[in-house]
Parts: sequence; C-alpha cells; structure tokens
Amino acid sequence: MQGEASDLRFFTNLVDAGSITAAARAVGTSPAAISRKLATLEARLGVTLIIRTTRVFRLSEAGQVYYGRALAIVEEIDVLENEIASASSKPQGNLIVGAPMELGRRQIAPFIEAFSERYPKLQISLVLASEGIHDPGDGLLDINIRLGLPDTPGSIVTLLATTRRVLCASPTYFEKRPVLQTPNDLASHDCLCIRRQKTMTVLNKWAVGNEYEKHVVTVSPKFSSTNCEIIHDWAVSGRGIAYKLLSDVYRDIASGRLVRILPDFYGEKVDLYAVMLPCQQSNANVRAFLDLLREFFRDAGGFGDELAKDETGYGVSSVN
Repeated sequence: MQGEASDLRFFTNLVDAGSITAAARAVGTSPAAISRKLATLEARLGVTLIIRTTRVFRLSEAGQVYYGRALAIVEEIDVLENEIASASSKPQGNLIVGAPMELGRRQIAPFIEAFSERYPKLQISLVLASEGIHDPGDGLLDINIRLGLPDTPGSIVTLLATTRRVLCASPTYFEKRPVLQTPNDLASHDCLCIRRQKTMTVLNKWAVGNEYEKHVVTVSPKFSSTNCEIIHDWAVSGRGIAYKLLSDVYRDIASGRLVRILPDFYGEKVDLYAVMLPCQQSNANVRAFLDLLREFFRDAGGFGDELAKDETGYGVSSVN
C-alpha cells in the first residue's frame, strides 16, 4: 500500500513537471532513473501511461484516467496527514499528573484550572501523595512532579523551578515565648516535624545558614505528622515552628498569618523536577503542560534562585 501511494505521488509529480528531464531535475536525480521508475510502474499496471518520444510527452488515454484519480487520492492523503499532524500537536485526550500533597494542592491544582481553560479538550487527573507516589516507569502517570532529584532508571528528568525551606510560625506562637536569637535556640522551642510515611523516621535535623555561617540543628518535635499540610495548619494555628518550603507558605507570610523566623538565615535549597518516560517527551499534552508550568513557577511566589528575605520575621533583625 505504501509503495502504491508512492507511485501515485511519483506519477502526478512527473505529469506536473511536464517532462522526464524536468521531473529528474526537481528531485535531484537522473532522467534515466525517472524513465526506469515510469517503466516499472507501467509494467506493473500493464498499460502505457505516457507516450514519449524525443519530441512528444503526453498522457495516453489510460494515463489521463490514472492521473485524474491519482491526483484526487494524493490530495486526500495530504489532507488526512495534515489533519493528523494538526491533531497530534494540540493537547487533547487524557493527562495524568502526579505531585506531592501540599505542592499539588496549593500550586499545581490552581495551575491546572488555568491550563484547562486554555486547552478545554484535555481531561486532566491530579494524583497527590505525601511521599513518592507512582514511579513513572509503571505507566500510571504521564508526568510525575517531585521535590528533589529522582533516581528512576530510564526516565527523562527536567528541572522546573527552585525554592528554599524557611523557618516560620504564627505571630501568636511568640506571645508567650522568647524570640529566637540564633538558630541554636530552635532546640528549646516547640517544633513541627515531618515523618516519612514508609519508615516513620522523623525529619528533625534542620539546616539553616547564610553566606557567613551554617547550622544543622536537631530539634525536638512537639508535634509530627506524615502529612505536610497538617504541619502547615499547626504552624498557622500557633502550635510551633515549622521548617517549610517558601513556595508553600509565601502567601501566609505575605498576609501575616505566618512570619519568617530568623529571616537572615535560609534553609536548604530544594529543586522541583518533572519525571517522565522517554516516550512522553514528544507528547503534545506533556509538552504544553510543562512549558506553561515553567512560566507559572517563574511568576509564582516562593520560587527562583534569588529568594528575597522577608524583613517582617522574628529573629535578630527584628530585636529592639
């Protein structure tokens, strides 16, 4: 079938060129090669398509019929291929995205709403989990958005954005507690810690620093949870100090519900990656989603290499 379609296109191009020599020049080959291909086509069909001599090049009666039908078929093929190419380049169908719980709810979910307005033919599923959800290799996710560099063999990994962890708490927490003077003071405060769901390991070593000094403080968790949103809620309600991603808490800091603790210090840098199978790299849905998601993160608060320090926090800079 593929050879027959090729013959149809060859014949229409030959007729449109007006001569064997012109047709050969158009495709960068020799007149002899064009003559051989025409002879092979005529032998397969058992008819003479073109009457040709040194002075004559005209369609036979069979050639006229063949050319008319071939031209219509080639045009239909071109229209079909253009339709398929156009459809495959526009996001539509299904897209399944995995993301960490809090990042997914606070950042990815609002982005998906806006993205869907732009591509209404796309049905999007957002899968959230507190820890390493599905591996992209299992085929359940089209894109897995995760914090930190993954070690999934054979996957394509692309950096989306960068944020940092910060120390934060509700202003009400300090109504009956002393203001921190140094990072080491964290050891005597109520702290809110994440536990890894699979191992129940508490993440209570908090790294903070600046260009002059670095500290790793082991804190005693007043409360701990495997759910980062619960930690967030406890911090807002004044239960203690949290070590949170700035991208998760920047709105609360801007509104005053949370304040930066020791704003002259910052926590560890955390990179945000998209992980996918190699076959998804050229998928129109995935490409469009990631291109716009990068733009979204560039404009969103709490992301970027240069993360501005908040001057309203509790710490050395706000001691009277």
